[in-house]
Order: sequence, then structure tokens, then C-alpha cells
Amino acid sequence: MIAAVFLLGVQAVAWAETPAADLLWSPAQVADASDRAYEPTAIRLIDAAASSVVLAMYHIQDSQDPRHPVNRLLNDLVEAARRGVAVEVYLNLVFAGRDERGLRAPWAARLRDAGARVWPMSERRRWHGKLLIVDERYILEGSANWSVAALKANGESNTLMDAPALARQKLAHLRDWGVPRPTPPRVPAPRPTVPDTLSVPAAWLARGGFFSRGVTRGDERGMDLALLLVRHRAAETSSEFPLDLDTVSDELGLSDVWSRTHRRQEVLQVLRRLARRHGLVTVRVNRTRDAWVRLALPETPTVTLPAVLTTPEVLTRQSAAATYLVLLTDALPRIEGVAVSTFTANALSARMGITPKTLRRARRELERSGELERSGGIE
Repeated sequence: MIAAVFLLGVQAVAWAETPAADLLWSPAQVADASDRAYEPTAIRLIDAAASSVVLAMYHIQDSQDPRHPVNRLLNDLVEAARRGVAVEVYLNLVFAGRDERGLRAPWAARLRDAGARVWPMSERRRWHGKLLIVDERYILEGSANWSVAALKANGESNTLMDAPALARQKLAHLRDWGVPRPTPPRVPAPRPTVPDTLSVPAAWLARGGFFSRGVTRGDERGMDLALLLVRHRAAETSSEFPLDLDTVSDELGLSDVWSRTHRRQEVLQVLRRLARRHGLVTVRVNRTRDAWVRLALPETPTVTLPAVLTTPEVLTRQSAAATYLVLLTDALPRIEGVAVSTFTANALSARMGITPKTLRRARRELERSGELERSGGIE
């Protein structure tokens, strides 16, 4: 027995001295980020992100309290998405009975409205990792969930790594393991024939109006869907009309890797938000395929806009702030008799009810896309 124990000890030492042949080793700089160091480290990483943030977390405990530590982390993700960083969050569905309803949690809706992607991981496989990867270079990984207990009370072991090769390896593993395979392509329903011009309430373009509130609240999807509903209504002969949820999910640019059920539920969630927050629609859901929608536009003067400014292709490739700016530029001479180009940047941001920073981002976006000329070449 003594000889056996001795041999086992020798084998263990030999293994420790010889790297395992089946593992891929990566160069890295590492730092400890355990216990209370995790939260400030994660915040610094997300705030400094230049191109991408990927979060795959076993458990996310959200709260509407702005002082809640997880809420602060989620707000940082929202801010990163709004400044153009590609934000992906992988949501574990196999936890405490969670299912696809977890995808409709308030924090997930906030992230999607800001332009982030929230991926549903397979409901048949459990992701137990606590992984944050920034700019395909920095890895923050360990035992800490995004919960009050993990961030403020528990003893947690976490490590920060500067390791680009390892980051790419972990990203490939995560995406291969966690993202459901795309469903077979579906033949979309034909789009309705939309007239060349659309009438929208002038109040939508006012300071504090629907567009202004949509931008300041980060409700990109709500703004896009409201304009898509105006397009659908213009092609119908009745004030109440059927809405193919699959077609609208395509028009909103929802991810093809989501299940058909999830995509349809996401459209319904945005419809209900338009009804609850803004009173813009009433919705009747059909058990088979469609929802029936009645637009309840405010009884105010309307303004005519070119329909080409509101196509699904245009709406999904630009932010809500850029859409608001383009539509206001087209309509303002008819509403107020002045051109957007006569405003200073500060005066225009005040007129639109958005921050100067948001206006600058929208202008840069339109410059890059070539839409600035259409919007009047704002000075």
C-alpha cells in the first residue's frame, strides 16, 4: 500500500510538471478580482468596451431599485449598447423552473430596446458559467452570479484575464454550446402595398411627444413597431386589421436563432407596451397565427411623410434617434415653417427633447450611412 501511494504521488508530480497534451494553452496576464473586487472590475470593463461585450451568466437577479448592484451592471450594458458596442447576453433557461418567459423579464427588455441581443440558451441544457468577455480580449470569470449575495456578501473567487486567444476560444465554445440552432427558413407572408406617403400625428414629432419619449427611454423597438403599424394601416381598408406576427418579427429584425414562439411573443410584448404606456393600439390575439390590431392615433393635426423613410430595412439599420431626426427634418418645414438646418445643435436637441450627446450620435450615424443629405445636412 505504501508503494502504491508513493507511485500515485510520483504520477501526480509528473503530471503537474508536464502540461496536459489535450489542452490548448494560451498566454495571459491575470489578476485576482474576488469578493468585492468583482463589481468595480466588471463596471470598468463594460464602460471601457470599444467593440463588444458578451455576458453568459447562470443567474441574473434584477431590481428596479437604481441602487441595486445588478441594476447598475445592467444599466452599464444598456449604455454600452446605446453607444454602439455589440452587446450579447446569453440567458440560462434551466434555472428554478425558468423557461422562455425569462426572456421577457424587464431587464432583458431594456437590453433589447437598447439594441443588445439576448440569446435564449437551450431549455434542455444548463449553463452554469459566470462569464464576461469584453472586446474579445478581457475575460472576467469565476463563481459570482449577478446577484446581491454574490456581489455584496458571499465569498467569491473570480479572475480577470487579458488573454485574446483564450477569449476567442471561450466565445466559440459558448456560441456552439448555448445558442439554439436556427429553425428552417420560413416563407414570409407578402407585404401589404403601402402608399407613397404616410400620415402620422404631428404630436409624435413634438418635444416630449411619442418619438421624443421613445428615444429618451431607449424604446427602439416600440418606435419601429409604431411606424410599421402606420404602414400596415395605410395598406388596409378597415381601422382594425390582421397582423401576421411572423412577418412583423421579420420586419423588426428579430434574431433568426430565436424560436418562432419567442419571436411572436416578443412582438406581442411590444404591442402591449404600446397599448399600456401610450394608448396607441388595442390588440386581440388569435390562437392560430395573427393578432388583430386597431390603431388609436391621437386626434391632432397630422403630417405627411414619405413612406420610404419608414421601410423595415431603414428602421432596422438605424437607431430610433436617427429615425426621429430624419422624420423631423422632412416634416418641420410643414409643421413650423422652418428648416432643421437653421437650428444650432443645442437648440435642435432642446426642440427634439433629447440630449445633445444623443443628437450627436444620431448625426454621426446618418453621416456614416449616407442619410445625412436626406436629413437636410444639419449644421
